[in-house]
Amino acid sequence: MNADILRLAAAMLVLPAASAVAQRTPDAQPAASETLGQAIADAYRSNPSLEGQRAQLRALDEQIVQAGAAYRLSAGVNMTLQYQSQDQRGLLGDFDTARGRMVGASLTASQILLNGGRTAAQVSAAEATVLAGRERLREAENAILLEVVDAFVSVRRDQALVAIQQRSLDSYGRQVTQAIARERGGDLTRTDIAQAQAQREIIRAQLAQATVNLQASRGRFAAVVGRNPGTLLVPPTLPGLPRSLDAAFAVVEKESPSLWQAILATKAGDARIAAQRAERAPIVALSGSYGYASPYSYRLRDAGAQATGGVTLTMPLLTGGVIGSRVRAAVAERQQLGFEVETARRAALSNAQNAWNQAVAGGEQMVAGQLATEAAESALTGVQRGFAEGFRSNFEVLDSEQRLLTAQLVFVNATYGAYAAEARLLATLGRLQAAAIDQGVPSYDPAQNTRRVRAKTFGPFDPVLAPIDRAQVPSAAARPAPQLAPATDARIRPALVQALPGPVGTALPITSVPILAGPAIGDLSDTIVTGGT
Repeated sequence: MNADILRLAAAMLVLPAASAVAQRTPDAQPAASETLGQAIADAYRSNPSLEGQRAQLRALDEQIVQAGAAYRLSAGVNMTLQYQSQDQRGLLGDFDTARGRMVGASLTASQILLNGGRTAAQVSAAEATVLAGRERLREAENAILLEVVDAFVSVRRDQALVAIQQRSLDSYGRQVTQAIARERGGDLTRTDIAQAQAQREIIRAQLAQATVNLQASRGRFAAVVGRNPGTLLVPPTLPGLPRSLDAAFAVVEKESPSLWQAILATKAGDARIAAQRAERAPIVALSGSYGYASPYSYRLRDAGAQATGGVTLTMPLLTGGVIGSRVRAAVAERQQLGFEVETARRAALSNAQNAWNQAVAGGEQMVAGQLATEAAESALTGVQRGFAEGFRSNFEVLDSEQRLLTAQLVFVNATYGAYAAEARLLATLGRLQAAAIDQGVPSYDPAQNTRRVRAKTFGPFDPVLAPIDRAQVPSAAARPAPQLAPATDARIRPALVQALPGPVGTALPITSVPILAGPAIGDLSDTIVTGGT
């Protein structure tokens, strides 16, 4: 029996539960039927967490404009209104007061001609950061849509569990009634009645918990989708599932958003190394100003034209080791980002394998649950017939009822688990996206805002200066991180304490008097320098 047949059987089991729950809900209004695609579309359009991630990415887009600002002409207006008064001793020993007045206005402009590759490296770092932010948005989208899918199937699962528990409670209620009637006829004892009553109350308690779980799942659905669930239809098979575990591993290497986010972060780290090395290069800039100024009075008719212009070259010679230190820090940060790539790869591969195994195990549990349910139903029918004819005991009927209930619960939970695991696998691969699941969902284009902000801030000299500056970008190559030598002895040291003697702790050693004593700032500095403890 394949998974599609089992899901169809699960749907037949779940759908009656929805109507049963709706009938028991006070003041319930008839709810429209809705599909998983509708829930995904609504969450994709209005989920606040997803909208927040999109806004964060739009903020990152502005870093590209800010990083490339050096390519563009800067201009400003300077206006001066100044009064000066100074007392000065004269030749005769008396103080005279000298007063000066000045008024003026000028337009200044500056343009960098050569920047040593600083700006190109900073722009590259900003672009890599934006691309990493897009992968972060894709990761958030997959995570949020996984919540949607999980909440959707959780509601259906809990509706089925409530319906199963309710049917079981009704069955045990009839069993109690029959036991009481047959006890009066002398066929059963008070013990038989007590057994049936105990089992009925156990199911009643389980039904109460199942009802609470259903409302919790409905609340999760409302929180992530933005509205309360209606009658949820059977979810379709999710597209994009790999054909094998090896295929899933290959997709992780190519499409995992968490892995690509880490990879693009390393690209930004490379660019930051180049930007720090470019601080040693000279800067050639053109500047000029033009305006009018009156150096001796406030009268505008005394103002004369002033114009300045020049080319400046600035190059650091001695910086106290700051540039070298910043380069080394950027190299260390790049090494850290490289290790985070491998961390992300391992985590993605592990998550993909776990989700794959859960989906496979869920499919096997569905088969077993379906077969167990069919067998338990057949066994219960036979036991009930034997009980009516006096060949079976009341305990056997109760035991058969419980076995059928357990088989149904296993089947429903396995149906949910397998589908949720498939969705988790797709989210790990980066394939649980709205456009990949539902064809009619308008997709959010993260590159559109980047193009818009670039168009708003285009400078006339960008086409000339950007290639020149890019050609001057220093190398971003960095030495590899130091590696520890292999262990010469991997044995764990002998334990001094073989077992904790106890007793169990009951209180923390907290004092009401604040501890004021501690190392001075100088002591901490000495500790850092000397490596002391």
